[in-house]
This record gives sequence, C-alpha cells and structure tokens, in this order.
Amino acid sequence: MKKLFILLVAVCVASSAMAQAPVKYQGEFDLGYSFGVGTLSSGRVNVHTIQGIKVGDYFSTGVGIGADYYISGQDMTIPLFLNFKGYIPTKSKVTPYASLDLGTGIGVAGIFKKETGLMLTPAVGVKIGMFKVQAGYNLQQLTESAVSLNFHALQIKAGVVF
Repeated sequence: MKKLFILLVAVCVASSAMAQAPVKYQGEFDLGYSFGVGTLSSGRVNVHTIQGIKVGDYFSTGVGIGADYYISGQDMTIPLFLNFKGYIPTKSKVTPYASLDLGTGIGVAGIFKKETGLMLTPAVGVKIGMFKVQAGYNLQQLTESAVSLNFHALQIKAGVVF
C-alpha cells in the first residue's frame, strides 16, 4: 500500500510539472557540411529543417527533412528523421544543448538512387538568441539488395531557430 501511495504521488507530481511546462512551436533551418571520415569517406553539403515543439526550457523534439548532397559523385539523399534536444538553460542568451537525429536516408540521385538506410547524428551545440551552431558525428547507412554501405562523417552546422 505504501509503494502504491508513493507511486501515485510521483505520478501526480510529474504530471503537474509537465502541465506547468509551456509547450510552443519551434522551427529550425540549418546549413552544414559533413567531412567524410573512414573507408567510404565522402564530404557532403547538408540543408535540413526541423519542425516541432519546445517543452519548457529543457527539451525540444520535432520531425526533420533535408537534402544531403555528396560532393564526390553528385549523389543525393533525403534524410527523414526525428530530432531530440536537451538544453542547459542559462541566465544569458547563450544556451548549450545536446541533440540526436534518428531516422532514415533515402537515395534520390546518383548511385544511391534506390538505396535507403539508417541515419544517426548525435551532436552538441549552442544556441545564441535565434542563431545556433553545432558539431556532431553523422552515420548514414545505405542498403540495397543486402549490400550495406556505411558513410561516417564529422558534421558542422549553423542555423536559425524560429
């Protein structure tokens, strides 16, 4: 009975805290470059947008879409992903954060035309007012007919948050 009471109190406190956290729309637009590393190193230009919500001062999530243009072979993928960000609120306009993009890349041009696969990008960044910069690691896996290619890259992005 005591455990049930403690669980009930914890649920009430958590739901009360969530109810008080303001939820508002948050959009982002990023331009970046991924420096290819490893065996299949291929640099690529990134143009991404994320549309989602910010919950309180500590968390945001959204759905992202973009275009990754591979310089070496004029290949292109369209990443579709979920984005999760955790913020460390500060008293100033400078807000550090950790980010994770998790989704898929769909080949639309060049040798990747019919390939799809996992896309994963953990990153850290800083938001300064409405501008942001971030650095991360990008994994793009493309598979067709049971053959998998893994492209690894160090990624740098700059963008705006609106």
